[in-house]
Order: sequence, then C-alpha cells, then structure tokens
Amino acid sequence: MTIAVIDKLDSWAAVWRQVRSHMLGTGAHPAQTVVLLPFFQLQAVARQSWAAQTWGAQGSPVDGADLSSSFPPRFETTTSWQRRISHFVPDAMDVSFDAGLDAARARQFLQRAGLGEFGALLLPRLVETVQQLGAIAAAIPPFQRGAWAAGLRSSLGAGLGCGLEAFASHEAAVARIALEWAAASRYASDVLFEVAGVTDGGECQALVVIRGLQPNALAAHLAEQFGEKALVLDLPEFAHGELKVQMAQGLEDEAQRAAACVLAHVAKGRSPVALPAVDRLVTRRISAMLSQRGLLVLDETGWKLSTTRAAASAISMLRAARAHATPDEHLDWLKACSVDQARLARYEQLLRKQNSHAAGIEPARDAIEFIADDGAAIMPWRELLASLRPSRSLSGWLSDFTAALQMSGQWQSLMQDAAGEQVIAALYGSDADALAILAGDSARMSLAEFSTWLQMALEGASFKPPQSGGTPDVVILPLAQLAARPFGAAVMAGMDEVSLPAAPDLAGDWTAAQRGALGLPSREALALERRDVWRRAMQVPFVDVLWRSAQGDEPLQPSPLLKAWLAQHPEQSGQEGQDAREQRLLTAQPSAMPQPSGHLLLGEGKIALSASSYQDLRTCPYRYFALRLLGLQEAKELDEEISKRDFGAWLHAVLSDFHRTRLPGSSLDSSAEADRALLDACAAERQQEMLGSDPGFVPFAAAWPQVRSSYLLWLQKHEAQGWRFESSELDLKRELGEAALLKGRLDRVDVLSGSAAQSFAVIDYKTESDASLKHRVADPLEDTQLIFYAALLGKAPVEAFYLGLQEKEARAVPQALVNEALPLLLEGVASDTTRIAQGHGLPALGEGMACEYCAARGLCRKDFWADV
Repeated sequence: MTIAVIDKLDSWAAVWRQVRSHMLGTGAHPAQTVVLLPFFQLQAVARQSWAAQTWGAQGSPVDGADLSSSFPPRFETTTSWQRRISHFVPDAMDVSFDAGLDAARARQFLQRAGLGEFGALLLPRLVETVQQLGAIAAAIPPFQRGAWAAGLRSSLGAGLGCGLEAFASHEAAVARIALEWAAASRYASDVLFEVAGVTDGGECQALVVIRGLQPNALAAHLAEQFGEKALVLDLPEFAHGELKVQMAQGLEDEAQRAAACVLAHVAKGRSPVALPAVDRLVTRRISAMLSQRGLLVLDETGWKLSTTRAAASAISMLRAARAHATPDEHLDWLKACSVDQARLARYEQLLRKQNSHAAGIEPARDAIEFIADDGAAIMPWRELLASLRPSRSLSGWLSDFTAALQMSGQWQSLMQDAAGEQVIAALYGSDADALAILAGDSARMSLAEFSTWLQMALEGASFKPPQSGGTPDVVILPLAQLAARPFGAAVMAGMDEVSLPAAPDLAGDWTAAQRGALGLPSREALALERRDVWRRAMQVPFVDVLWRSAQGDEPLQPSPLLKAWLAQHPEQSGQEGQDAREQRLLTAQPSAMPQPSGHLLLGEGKIALSASSYQDLRTCPYRYFALRLLGLQEAKELDEEISKRDFGAWLHAVLSDFHRTRLPGSSLDSSAEADRALLDACAAERQQEMLGSDPGFVPFAAAWPQVRSSYLLWLQKHEAQGWRFESSELDLKRELGEAALLKGRLDRVDVLSGSAAQSFAVIDYKTESDASLKHRVADPLEDTQLIFYAALLGKAPVEAFYLGLQEKEARAVPQALVNEALPLLLEGVASDTTRIAQGHGLPALGEGMACEYCAARGLCRKDFWADV
C-alpha cells in the first residue's frame, strides 16, 4: 500500500496524475481500477474533473493531453461498489442496520438470554450497541473477525481496565450479546474482501482510496488487503476563501440574516450555495424562507422519519389505544382518520366543555353521534382501539395494525404521501422475508412493546423529500461534506458554542479504554477531526459564518472553532459581515378604537348579566361585546395541568356536600371528630368524581389536611356567633327594569338565628391571599362580585364577605359597605343595559392589567391604535 502526499494548494489535477501513475505502475486497465471516494456526492465531481483534464470544458482535447490514458477509472464509494457487485440479503439473525429488523432480532436475543422482562429498557441499548459493533466488524475481513471477537471477548472478561465490569449486570449482558451477534453476522461488505482476494483477472486490479475528513475503517482495511496495488490519497485542498462573520440576536434573526446571505450569493451567480446543517432547527427555517422565495433547495441530509406527520399519524393510533390515553391523544388520532371534519369539530367542542382532567378515552362513547356520516355505517371507534390492547406476536401486530390503519382511513393517506410510503416500509422492514421469519416468533408483545418497536424503526430511518428537477440553488449537507466540492459560496449558520462545540459527544456508553480496544476514536481524535472539517470548510471561495448571541435567556459564545480560526488568521478577524436583508419603508396605518354596538345581538329578550359578565362590561365594554354578546371564547386545553382554579372548584363542591349532609340544627351537637371525618369523606368522593387519579392533584392533596383544619376552626367560631348554614350553590335570577336580568350562582348563604330581624350573609369562597382579598373590598364601588350577589339575594340588610381558604388560616374578609353600595350598583346596571339596548357604542376602554391577559386584545387591536 502506497500513501502519497499532494501539495495542499493543488487541485484535482494532481490527484488524477497520481491515479494515472498508479494505473501505469500496476498495469491495471482503468476498467479494473476502482477509486474509492469518501461520500457519494463526490462521484459526479470526480468524473467531471477527470474529463476536464483531457477534454476541457468545451469537449475538445486539451493541449498535450495523453488521450490513450483518458479512459476514466470506476469512481465508487464502498456502498455503491458492494451494491454493484451483488445484492446482499441478510439472514434472519444478521445485523442489517435496519432499525425495525434489528429491533425484532434484538428482542429475540434478550428473551433467549432471560432478559425479556427488561426489554423496554434494554432493547434500544442493544440495537444501538450492536449497530456500533456491527459497523466495526463489517470493516474487518471475514477471516479476521474470529480473532477480533476473541480478543474482545477475553478483554470483556478481564474488564478492559476500567471496562465493562463497571457496567450494571444487565448492561454487561447487552454488551456481550451485541459482541457475539456482530461477530457471527454476515455483512454486505464481505463481497469487497472477496474481490480483494482475487489477484489475477478479477473485478479490481488496482485500488485508489481517497480519504475523507472522517475515518473509513472499511476503506483502510481494503487498502491493506490490496497491498502494493493500493494507493491512498487525501482530498485536494484549495486556498482559503473570503470569510465574513455576523452575530445575530436570536434564532429568527440568525435565520433571516442567513437567508439574505444566500439570496445575495445566488444573485451574484455563486450557485450552488452550501448550507451546512449544523443546527437543524435554524437550517429548516432558512430552507423554508428560501423555498418561499423560489429557490430550488436540495437537502442531502434529510431528517428523522419519526418527525414527519405521516409517522405521527401512525403512532397516534397506538397512543390513543392505551388504556389511560388522554383526550388530547384521542382527538389527535381522530384528526388523522377519515372522518367528517364538521362533526369532528363539534366533538372537539364537546370534549373541551367537559372536565379537562377526565382521564382515559371514555369520551369516545359519545364520538359516534358526532363524527359518523349520516346514513353511513357507524365505525366502531372504541372497539377498534380496544382491539389493539391485548398482547400478540409481532406477526399478529403487523396484520392487526395494518387492518386498523385501513379501517380508520390512515393507510390510504400514508400511501399517498412520500413520507407515508417510508413509514410503511419501516413498518415491514426493508427485507420482508427476514421480517417474516422474525414475525413468526411465538413470543407475544404488549401494546407498549410494539409501540417501542415501531418508534425505534421510525427513529432509525431518514426521510428526504422528493427533489424536483433542475440544478439546485442551495444544497443542505453535513459540514464534513463541504470538502473538495465546487460550491460558489457557503453560508454557515448555527456556529455557536452549543451547536458546534470543539468536539462532538461520544456515541455509546463505552469508556475510554473500551473505545481504544474497539478501535473507536477518542474525544481528542474527534476534536482534531472537527478542526480539519472546519479548515476544509474555509476553502469555499466565499464563506458567511453566523452565530447567535443568546438562546432564549441564556447567553451564547461563538463556536471554539471559529474563535481559534480567527486567532490563527488575524487578517480575517476584521471582516465583519453586513446584514444583507433589504429594508423596506412601510407607511404606518394605525387603526381607530373600535366602538361596536350590541343592540342587534340582543333579540327580543332582556340583557342577561352575571357578576363576571357585568365585571367585564365595567372593565372594558368591548371585552363584554366580544366575549359575552358574540360568545367568543378561547379554546380550553384538553390536558392542561391541574391549577389553583381547579382546586378551588373542587373545594367549592366539597364544602357544599359537607354542609348539605350535616343535618339542620345538628351543628351545636356535632363533634369536631365527626365534622373532620365527614369533610374528609366528601373530599375523597369529589376527588374521585372530578379529578380521578390525576397525579397533578398530589400537591393540593398534601395541603388538604391543613386547609380542612383551618376551615373547621373558622366554622366553629362562625357558628358560635349564631350563624347557621342556609343553602349553597344557589342559582338565582332577578329582573331589573325593562332591560336587565341578573343571574348567578351563590357559593353559600347563611342566616343569623336568634335575632329579632332575620339577617343573611352572602359568602364567596376564595383561594386567594389575604392581600388580594383586601384589595377587592377596598373600594365598594369596584367590588362587583359581592354587591352583585347581594342584589341577587334580595334581602336587606345583608352581610357579605369573602372567605379565604388558606393552609394557615381561613379568614373572612367582609365588604363593610355592601348595603350602601347596593342601590348604586342597581342604578348602574339599569343605566348600562338601557344604553346598550339603545345602541350606544361599546368602546375598548381597558387599561393596565385589564389588557395584559385579555382574550379579546387581538380583536380590539389596541396595539395598533393611532393614539397608543
């Protein structure tokens, strides 16, 4: 094997001179000479540059060119070479590097090793480990793999220093299984070593390995097998290009700046422009903006198949089938099915009106009424999901899951989508025969195990969108594949310390000693490799590097590679890139404050007002118009966490049940222990009914004993003053004049016994702090709720107070001037409703905190008013 050194500032011409010399020295015909390239995209570059050395750009012979040696060698990668020689079909137990197939194989190995019960934890680890070891084993000649495995096997027993014996016992078992599996497997690369063993008249009589920036153990071992007939060269290098650096303020600013740089390069005829996919999120944002501007973008990297909508559609059925699926998961699956969308929208409204914390898919029992087509056969949605819960073999899962997808209409959608076709391929594996053998295994898989298997199959596959014809303007590619490719410019976004550190994270759980024994590169070697990748990227004629100074609230620094490069090349450190975005001057077009009238929405009836709706009217008439008269509401989250509001609703129900259960007149004779037991019983019953076993209630359940004790202590003092419970959750209505109808539900009404004139008290439960409650009652003319409830009760005189239910102390915060404020509120309600009925405007008058969290702010367009 010969290793040649080429002038770093030379070009492909020097490489081809070395290749021609090697062919002449070995006496190999070009048709029997293979030039191994580091990656597929260099094949076209190599052919074009070879032809240019002989025929020139116009197709005419170059002066002085030796036409007798113009016939090109075969330009291959290790993958293309082995596929051209033969089609490799792995056996049922070979490492296939197909995530679905290997996961099915791995599950069988774990079961045979007695580790089947730990499959959910060990299966992903075993697949990752065996594919790492398989890649190493595939690069070793088949006749040497036995010795390779024997050396590792003994090292495994000895522990490799601080090695595998430091792993947990299960992890060590996984490593041993992976080693034996990888050593016993056949690989597609085996055929290349067979070619290397044929010395006369074979497929390849001369081999040239052009090394890339990342090590290729298979190519290196092939070169060793060919001996003197092999020549090893490096990729050609070129002069450094013009570097400009920009600092962005955030991800969106960085994406916009990068897209503008690409557009500027394309406008100057520097196509194609390279766009390295270092930060995938910002790269996809840039790609979307460039596609919108009409540029043709070729993505050579793709993204995980599991992130596509087609994959999410398939997985959504399995999530919805779980016994404790959330309403959101159930609804997500229904939206992927072939159902009437109008009826599905009605069903979604029904779900959002129900208790958002109701667990399980039981709301599906009402789905048929809303989503079934009129006159059509009703699809048994609940039965379909329930049929996927029992365990079965892999073959049973593949058959039943396919049938379920077809019944729901998802299969047809998958077949009509490019990503969906890959999802189906991943579901059945690239080798149907091998999967059929594995699927015949009698071991049963639960729903969770099959979901894990399918998720692994989707995670292990990449999706590349179909490419339309034409020469691309922009190419998205790995950073390491910039080397030696004829790009006119490169725009490198995401060059911060997080996205591009000095060295990548090490794959797998191997220790440093184990990585050395396995031949895996160390962190130091990977750091050197990454510096070489960066150096080669700087050889593109024009390079724009962008990095953002912050990720949310976290400040960022530029990549250490960028800082080191600028320190070594001070002549480039002062070339700060300019923002290439075009600025447009827009004439401000502010809107006026809306002043709609609501009289046409009232119909023939009176204006119905609750305490909260009247508070909206007083706070901002436009809010009342939008949220009350028009009935516009924010859609509730189906799976939102339990909040203090939910705790308050539960507490209201518990106290109502408690007081209604206590017999009238028995409070004086009731013992504290009996009250505590009754209150706990009401709390437990209401928790099961309203919140089920939602773990989000745990913090509130922990606080309940103190809340209960503080409430019972307050109740004892309250009843000692003569107050007795009268009613709770009391629905009342009261007509007021010709235009208004007051309505509402009072938390609680108490009556004072033993007085000459019967007195009543309106009590409203709150879980707010004392400071908040005191702020509520500070101005009686602004305390709408208690005064409104007193008006509904219609008793005079009346007392009204908020009862703050806190852990430390239950405290009553009274509205002392309720009787004085009551006639003023009634007068205000009458006046306001009369004006609305007469067609007066309802302007957006909200200020301060009233606007901060207002659901109608986007409608009133306050941020765009002329006087704001």
